[in-house]
Amino acid sequence: MSQDLRKRRKGFTLIELLIGVAIVGLLAMIAIPNVMKANRKARYGRAAADSKTATTSAVTYVLDRNMYPTSLAVLRANAYGSIGDIDPWKSPYELAPILLGGGPALSGQDIYVFSKGASGAGVYPSPFVAYSGPGGSVGYSSIYGAWTGE
Repeated sequence: MSQDLRKRRKGFTLIELLIGVAIVGLLAMIAIPNVMKANRKARYGRAAADSKTATTSAVTYVLDRNMYPTSLAVLRANAYGSIGDIDPWKSPYELAPILLGGGPALSGQDIYVFSKGASGAGVYPSPFVAYSGPGGSVGYSSIYGAWTGE
């Protein structure tokens, strides 16, 4: 009679269900950190691309008009780019002091745009270094080129 009960049962036993849940949990523990790391890298990549585009647009604006744009909004209003004011971490992009001051263009000035990065505390690297560390700033300089955090 016990063989007849085994043949008629349908569904999974409690042990089989627990093993299935454990396997799904292990796969999630492996996948979630990788997804988070990819998200962090994507934000830094977006900020790096936006910074380079904004800096290049500002340099083009200076060459065309012989004066500095005072904000990213000025660049957008004059069709020199479409970069928003906010970085991927919801903070405003930082502009070089020479840009914020406006005025006539001077030769040899460092024009840069950067994001404070994931920590929100990143700064323009002075002296210049290409890597600003974990949570550091990311940006582009017309003289030194790109730098990034992690």
